[in-house]
Amino acid sequence: MTQELSYLGWDIGGAHLKVARSNAQGVLQEVLQLPCALWKGIDELHISLEQALSILKSPEATHAITMTGELVDAFAHRAEGVEAILDCVSTVLPVQHCHIFAGNDGWLSIDEAKHRWQAVASMNWQASARYAASKIDSGIFIDIGSTTCDIIPFSQQKLLLSGLSDHERQREGSLVYTGAIRTPLMAIADKAPLHGHIVHLAAEWFASSADIWCLLGKLQQTDIQDASADSQPWTESHCRQRLARMLATDADAASDTQWQQVALWFAEKQLSSVISACLQQLSASTLSESAPLIGAGVGRFMVEACAERLQRPYIDFRALCDNSEDAAAHAPAAALALLAQQQLS
Repeated sequence: MTQELSYLGWDIGGAHLKVARSNAQGVLQEVLQLPCALWKGIDELHISLEQALSILKSPEATHAITMTGELVDAFAHRAEGVEAILDCVSTVLPVQHCHIFAGNDGWLSIDEAKHRWQAVASMNWQASARYAASKIDSGIFIDIGSTTCDIIPFSQQKLLLSGLSDHERQREGSLVYTGAIRTPLMAIADKAPLHGHIVHLAAEWFASSADIWCLLGKLQQTDIQDASADSQPWTESHCRQRLARMLATDADAASDTQWQQVALWFAEKQLSSVISACLQQLSASTLSESAPLIGAGVGRFMVEACAERLQRPYIDFRALCDNSEDAAAHAPAAALALLAQQQLS
């Protein structure tokens, strides 16, 4: 029996491996996210790649690959990280069927990508933004993942890029280091209200953004593969205790309602940082007031809230991907699989 040709989109991050599969007709069939603690060493990636292949069982596949994992501190330099990741990929996937996504430069072979590492390092955002722009004429694509937020305006189906590298994008406000799960609360605010007082926070990783959004009902335990700050579960009681530690106290020092209000404080601060970055991007564009925000990532509920504040329409990325919730949560992998089917068939 002949195996159907498929297209696998791989997004290799520093904390997770995401992979999506499209069939030859451009229909997404599966989207996975697996833990991949790449900062512990390249063996973590090898294990996750093998695990993904055992689940997907796609021997006749074209592999489209992007990465952000070169940034982890296991590598002395990003060029070293790109090479190590590609070497690892070469031991697991058939090299002749691997295509490395290089944004404006198209698709590269593994050897080409090693020599042109700057063209492939941390370009996953371009895949999902380009896919969104192929479906909608103008708008602002915003992907809020576990760790970061990408804000990419586009007009007439062309990306309005203020920079390509992470450094340039952080400087220009199109990359914001704030996410729905892994962001330490001390990176969101330096104080919070409790019992009518403004309390300065402990400068320790006692709690993260996932604690806030779990308490506010925007994240479920099943949405999170990362360990919490104290390695305890993502239940509301543990989230409250971790939040209390940030204010140098315990959860029983205030009511559940009061801790909800503290969570709202941090939520407002985080939303404010994303809205500020959106306004910075809008200030450099000529997008009309009707141009929508397109939300992707596990934290796209924040994008929907930002659209309301900015008085703009909201479109969920899943509407562009056969209404797939997993595709919306892991947009670069899904977009890569679909772009590969369109461009590499």
